[in-house]
Amino acid sequence: MQEGTNVSVTVGSEIRPLPHPPILVKGVKEGLLFILDDHCNFQFLIEHLEDLLGGATAGLFDGATVNVFVDYGERSLVQKEIQRILSVFLNKKNFVLREWGYDTRAHEGILANHRKMGSDGNFQTIFKGTVRAGQRLVFQGDVVVIGDVNPGGEVVASGDIYVFGRLRGITHAGVRGNRNAVIAAAEFEPMQLRIADIVSRAPEVDGRPLHTTMEFAYLSEEGMAVDKLQYRTAIAATYHT
Repeated sequence: MQEGTNVSVTVGSEIRPLPHPPILVKGVKEGLLFILDDHCNFQFLIEHLEDLLGGATAGLFDGATVNVFVDYGERSLVQKEIQRILSVFLNKKNFVLREWGYDTRAHEGILANHRKMGSDGNFQTIFKGTVRAGQRLVFQGDVVVIGDVNPGGEVVASGDIYVFGRLRGITHAGVRGNRNAVIAAAEFEPMQLRIADIVSRAPEVDGRPLHTTMEFAYLSEEGMAVDKLQYRTAIAATYHT
């Protein structure tokens, strides 16, 4: 993975190049996994991280306490760099740093699923903006939507779909047949969910308050299931320097 590498994103019939982000955000059952590019320039990485968690999009990661796992790959870090990265995560008051290091357990579990399904691996695009009615966005690999997906809007990906906003439209993850793909959203009220070849209507939300925890859809032996990411209030962290 090289800094500034472009990926092709299909928006309807239009092809647009977008820069490959140096940080991948993955939803796992235990919380959120941040995978840091271990080849790009460190300053480029830290600026992107500070913008993601402390800039205009910072509020999208606020809310209930959530477990966080940080995987920095094979990057060799000096103490000053470690402290700078950790300070960004620790400044998020609702983040509980559960694991930090190289090849975290959460990352290994995701990689195993990708290898098993022959998917696009860690290929991920970050899309900032609102997906409006009539818009259909198609992505290779995983996509992180920082914004809302409105009713009538559609997001399609060959990998996972994460919406850091309100999901009220249509999502289709694992479009190439990956049944291990997941769909996650901060506010989960979709019109329709599709994972691989399985289609489901929106989960029942009548009588429930507006969601304050991220939920995700996945395929179980019984069919489409919707669950909450696991949240914790205890503080625990493991450091590997």
